[in-house]
Amino acid sequence: MRVLFVDSGAQGFHSRYAFDIFCTLKKLHHHARQVSPAQLSPRLIKGFRPDVLLVVHGSRTPLHHVHYARSLGVKTVLWIVEDPYEIDLHRGAMVEAYDLVYTNERQAVKHYKPVKVTYLPWCCNPEVHRRMEVSDEYKSDLCFVGMGFPNRLRIINTIAPLLKKLNVKLIGRWDKWGELHPDLQKFVLPVEHDFYEVQKYFNGAKINLNIHRDPVDPPSGNSRKVGATSPNDRTFALAGCGAFQLVDATRPDLLECFEADKEIVLFSNPRDLARKIEYYLANPKLRQKIGKAAQKRAYREHTFERRLNQIFSDLGNTPKKKWWTPLSQPAVYYLRNEFVSNDGIWHFRN
Repeated sequence: MRVLFVDSGAQGFHSRYAFDIFCTLKKLHHHARQVSPAQLSPRLIKGFRPDVLLVVHGSRTPLHHVHYARSLGVKTVLWIVEDPYEIDLHRGAMVEAYDLVYTNERQAVKHYKPVKVTYLPWCCNPEVHRRMEVSDEYKSDLCFVGMGFPNRLRIINTIAPLLKKLNVKLIGRWDKWGELHPDLQKFVLPVEHDFYEVQKYFNGAKINLNIHRDPVDPPSGNSRKVGATSPNDRTFALAGCGAFQLVDATRPDLLECFEADKEIVLFSNPRDLARKIEYYLANPKLRQKIGKAAQKRAYREHTFERRLNQIFSDLGNTPKKKWWTPLSQPAVYYLRNEFVSNDGIWHFRN
């Protein structure tokens, strides 16, 4: 299958999962090409002749290019990965432009009606998310990789009396949305976008803390305050690394992916978290057992290969289109100083 994969066009976290997707497409032996939204054009689409246009994230991808691909009979897929935080950007014209649409958040599905959108949980890439030995600089009693959002600050600051006595690593920005407890500021490390470095911190931590982002605070692109019940990407990345993680009990869909106390451990409030940090620091064999079980489950059920195979299976159940399907009325798609109509002939402006 010929797959034209359009990534988010953003760096950092987005480039990491784009690598995972493209890596998996090649593993599945598809003839795949990866481009940024800025590189996508009618000329490229017509020249590459894809069977599938796979767009991930999507907010930067020009919709007239998606419409053009569909006019050629190309099956178009949108995989939304920033719900519900950017759902304002997704509703309406964006989701209407594609044959199939998937979202990382179950609660977002009903907010796209009448457009049919399917919930597709996050996942891991076993070629990247794996166990490894690391040097002392990556080791810690407790590690958290992520931004210091208000809800995370409240939890971290509450258990500061315990954390200040441990070897802690807080990787991210912790001064934008509130003030981190003074005793914890020494633990802050710069934002790390290189996942191979992040992976070392995951592997070096006795306990990885996983606190989900609040869906509405700080405000983002979620003006209707759509709730969130689905696990974040960090859950699956940590599981893929075989890392032990303590996860906040705010996302009930998590329990459809992993079993509590056997593959992950949940905490309900800061006091519960502090108690479990002390307990599991004192029980290394139990941490290792739970981490290994999480990795086994993730590799069996929650990989990019499984997710992409689901997408391609769903595509196989959609009506078959010819690569070129003439429209009843001529359509024109513009890009910079050139445009192409559905008669297949390129025209250029003077």
